Amino acid sequence: MKNIYIFLFAFTLSMTLTNCGEHSHGHNHSHEEGHAHEACSHDHSHAADAHEHKHEHTHDTHNHTASEAAHSHDEEPIMLTAYGETLELFAEVGKLQAGEESFILAHLTTLSNFKPLDIPEVTFTLTVNGTASEYTAARQKPGVYRCHIKPTKGGKGTITCKATINGTPTTVATPVSVCSGGHHHHEHEGDNHEHGTNMVTFPKEQSWKIDFATAAVENRTINNVVKGVGKVSNAPENVTTLVAATNGKVFYGNSVAVGRNVKAGESLFALETGDVTDSNAAIKYAEAESRYNYTKAEYERKAELVKSKVVSLSDFQATEADYLQAKAVYENLKKNFNGGKMLLKSPVTGYISDIAVEAGDYVTEGTPLATLQRDGELKLFCEVSVRHAAALRNLNDVNIELNDGRCYSLAEAEGRIVGVGRAIQNDCNMIPVTIMVKNLDGVVPGNIVNMYMISPADGMNIVVPRTALVEEMGRFFVFVQHTPVMFEKRPVIIGVSDGKNIQLLNGVKPGERIVTTGAISLKLAQGTGALDPHAGHVH
Repeated sequence: MKNIYIFLFAFTLSMTLTNCGEHSHGHNHSHEEGHAHEACSHDHSHAADAHEHKHEHTHDTHNHTASEAAHSHDEEPIMLTAYGETLELFAEVGKLQAGEESFILAHLTTLSNFKPLDIPEVTFTLTVNGTASEYTAARQKPGVYRCHIKPTKGGKGTITCKATINGTPTTVATPVSVCSGGHHHHEHEGDNHEHGTNMVTFPKEQSWKIDFATAAVENRTINNVVKGVGKVSNAPENVTTLVAATNGKVFYGNSVAVGRNVKAGESLFALETGDVTDSNAAIKYAEAESRYNYTKAEYERKAELVKSKVVSLSDFQATEADYLQAKAVYENLKKNFNGGKMLLKSPVTGYISDIAVEAGDYVTEGTPLATLQRDGELKLFCEVSVRHAAALRNLNDVNIELNDGRCYSLAEAEGRIVGVGRAIQNDCNMIPVTIMVKNLDGVVPGNIVNMYMISPADGMNIVVPRTALVEEMGRFFVFVQHTPVMFEKRPVIIGVSDGKNIQLLNGVKPGERIVTTGAISLKLAQGTGALDPHAGHVH
């Protein structure tokens, strides 16, 4: 009989323990940042054929303890996302229950460049009902930090991460809930695991390797924009035309060609006048030399006579003026006359942008031979329809889009607005706009650029960087962040653009966070394969 009682007691105890192992879980993850994660009030209701199963998580930088590496659904970790002024926190936190040891495994990203935080350690502080406990998390690898924590009491609280970056302390905090004890039930108010065709996984380790950034959507103004096409030319003061100083046959200097760099004083052309007596350079030189010698002698003679007042001061001054003029002509011809040919030299250091004559051509005095330019300011000239006259009247900025997609603001291009036409040009209902810029890398005279001419506007709109958009078959999308490793490709309808930013008429709401740099990489990642079912977990 004694053995029967022992058997019944053992059977009852076994059934009790089995029922305690049964559980139900109802994850309701929203994607708002830094939410409290309730870990209390458990209800146990598995179907008869339900089996407890474990997720095996392989981390490339650490090994979980047995409770972390293979946890049942009643120990599903909490996923936390929060943003401070300089840090993004994306963390996996184990079950939070008073008196029980748990863990924090975090990815920390610096918001200035969206690269991994790379310092030896950070500090996590768990504060519950005014009681704070501090834990040091060691760096597993750049951006990844891990520590164990043990809550001392239950209730609402916060987890705060503290780091010192370049000598400056910074913090990021997120609310949490700690269960006081007993049975517990996960009701995570955190990240929603919605796996669908529009969801794409992008691990932090991957985003750290590329140009990547996210930002919260904001309501702000986007100005009135008038788009036009601008022709690039050199500033007038940087353009010089070299002309023939006399009649003659043209001879090229050494390697004269369009695009060749030249120095001031370098000989580019020679003119040979031949036997045409009225324009023979040799005769002109001889006449200039003779006149110079004569006026010089007269000047020197009268310079002595004026001292004794034999000649008047006015007579001496007239002789001096003749002498100086003859001297200038003679020295100029002497400098440029060699071997019976008149040499034409570059007046500036720059490059040859155009040659107007061929070697052997006969030209007359004043004929343009070549155009010389030097680097400096560029002129952008654009004509726009007269219907934009009212908007252009308050023009205060211009965005300049180059052929390769780069876009410069007027400040970035070190530019200024020179003039906006107030009348129609050439009876074509167009108004001219001219700006000058100093810094447009890779742009040369003759290029065509897009000009977004901006004037102030009223009203608030959802405005995002143009780099946030991806395009597929004429439709536009942005990637909305659910967690820092999971994104939703969402269709949007676009409005006006100023070249750098674009208005979204629908598709996103203020406060949602979207990818602003690197969206094309997410588009490519979406097409590479199936979604990782464990994408919400920090690895």
